[in-house]
Amino acid sequence: MSAVPATLINGQPQSFWSVHDRGLQYGDGLFETLSCVGGRLRWFERHMARLSLGCERLGMRAPDIALMRSEAHSLLGAEPRALIKIILTRGVATARGYRPAGDEQPTRIVSAYDWPAQRYPEFRLGLTSVPLGLNPQLAGLKHLNRLEQVLAQRDALARGCQEVLMRSSAGEVVSGSMCNLFVCQDEGWLTAPLTQCGVAGVMRALVLEAAPRLGITVRIAAVSEHDVESAGGLFVTNVRLGLQPVHWYQGRPLAVDERGARVQELIDGTLE
Repeated sequence: MSAVPATLINGQPQSFWSVHDRGLQYGDGLFETLSCVGGRLRWFERHMARLSLGCERLGMRAPDIALMRSEAHSLLGAEPRALIKIILTRGVATARGYRPAGDEQPTRIVSAYDWPAQRYPEFRLGLTSVPLGLNPQLAGLKHLNRLEQVLAQRDALARGCQEVLMRSSAGEVVSGSMCNLFVCQDEGWLTAPLTQCGVAGVMRALVLEAAPRLGITVRIAAVSEHDVESAGGLFVTNVRLGLQPVHWYQGRPLAVDERGARVQELIDGTLE
């Protein structure tokens, strides 16, 4: 693949689309980023389940899953690993204003990207002051409104970190800007609920399934700054990073919980 991603828009090879699309005008849409290994779309059904849930919440027409799979596969080359990004918008606006007219035709955009080359011998994590707004109607979804995450990643760059944790407007630590968080405690692992804000990550769900099989208790409960600061270890998760151990948090070196490698091995070997 080249630096410019191969892209299909509504099944046609192209890179340009209408400026009147509601995805551009209002962020009216959803997206998924899939990990591809050996020409296989990993956890495809899980991604499509979240996309379909988002369509239901937003009142958008659900995608043709078989068509999505076919288009994604058509963009995969011979590379052993790649990323596929799927964007689904409500479509080109047929009337001016925020209110959907109801007759829009959804736009689907499928792009293939090279697998990022960077490795993190030391994964650094900070805490940003950029908050996540509370909105239970959007909680869990990967919608196109990502300005909070853009601001957070600007902060991460300024801090010399790969990622930063984000708190809700109520002050609870929810997740990173692009990852979910697992806090390692004596009695097990802790991760935040995502009923008010944040993205319900596919890798997070896989960890929640795999960890108990290995005797690791995972609690879903509010995470405070103190929980993070006093943790023996931290993991951040997404489908690109997997279970990424944090080596440094806010200037403090952290030990790596070796159970994470076992959970990752179980996920890679058995869970789809």
